[in-house]
Amino acid sequence: MADNPNNNASALQPGQVESRDNGERFGRSASGCLVQLRRRVSEPGFVVTVDAERRPGVPTELITHEWASANAAFDRFMREF
Repeated sequence: MADNPNNNASALQPGQVESRDNGERFGRSASGCLVQLRRRVSEPGFVVTVDAERRPGVPTELITHEWASANAAFDRFMREF
């Protein structure tokens, strides 16, 4: 798989998820938004993002040190966006 998940993201269908060997994941949510779970570079931890329009009270990014929290956020973003 390519180093940049965006290279493959355009081919994903809504609901489809791809995983890398290092555990990073990216996918298209039910509505077609790109959701990514990546390891942080600057310090330990993970970041989960979704390319959805921001709405008051609805986070589009989560930064955590816990793998379980990152995976749970990824799954939630895939469902909710």
